[in-house]
Amino acid sequence: MMNRLILILATLVLGFQPRAGAAALEDLPGAGAMTASLPAAPAPARARTLICVDPGHPNTFNSATNMVNGTNENRINWQVGQRLERVLKEKGFDAVLTRNAELNYVENKDRARLCNNGAALAVHLHCESTPGTGFALYYPDRPGVYDYKNDPENGFRGPSAGVIAASRPLADAIARGMSAGLAGDLRQQGVYGDSRTAVGSNQGALTFSIFSTIPTVTIEMVVLTNKKDAAFIKSEAGQEKMAAAIAAGIALYRAP
Repeated sequence: MMNRLILILATLVLGFQPRAGAAALEDLPGAGAMTASLPAAPAPARARTLICVDPGHPNTFNSATNMVNGTNENRINWQVGQRLERVLKEKGFDAVLTRNAELNYVENKDRARLCNNGAALAVHLHCESTPGTGFALYYPDRPGVYDYKNDPENGFRGPSAGVIAASRPLADAIARGMSAGLAGDLRQQGVYGDSRTAVGSNQGALTFSIFSTIPTVTIEMVVLTNKKDAAFIKSEAGQEKMAAAIAAGIALYRAP
């Protein structure tokens, strides 16, 4: 009897080692009830809010590399995008870019899907070439239908009512941040629906809005054909101001 007690105590202290051929826990009678009662492991939570920064162009429809006032739209979008990524991280956000080089071609629908992959919201950076000066913001104000006849996803419809409802407050918040941060340098032209753009008037929404499942806004940062606007956004100081102003607007909408 004493030897049996010693063996039991040794097993408890050293840990039970199942013998070869012993049944696994899930094979034992009643094991299903035992495991079902255990709490599920919590899903890993992202420590910081992820923001998707999309420096617009180049894609197969528009490379945006034509020189305008000593620069081009693609280069400005890329330079400001990199600065915005850094400023957002300094503010406590996580940030991801939709491309990894100035001349990295990414289609607009793919940009949206990159952003959909875990980001809380998306900002698309562009520069205007129409008459005028200053910055403007666009958000999806109605569903659109993707209209590229040679694309296998031609006819794709979006975004959802939820994305539309959340995108206008995002655009308004960023507009407030930009107005405050760029006062004296650039004026706000306004906040408009995608349907006011050339592509949006045809499709109902911009392509990356159609494919977006998160709040999304397109920022026309400057009128690049305006010499004053171009001089501002070509400078390091101007790009830093632009990135800081956009980040401030994002922070008004969503905490890190």
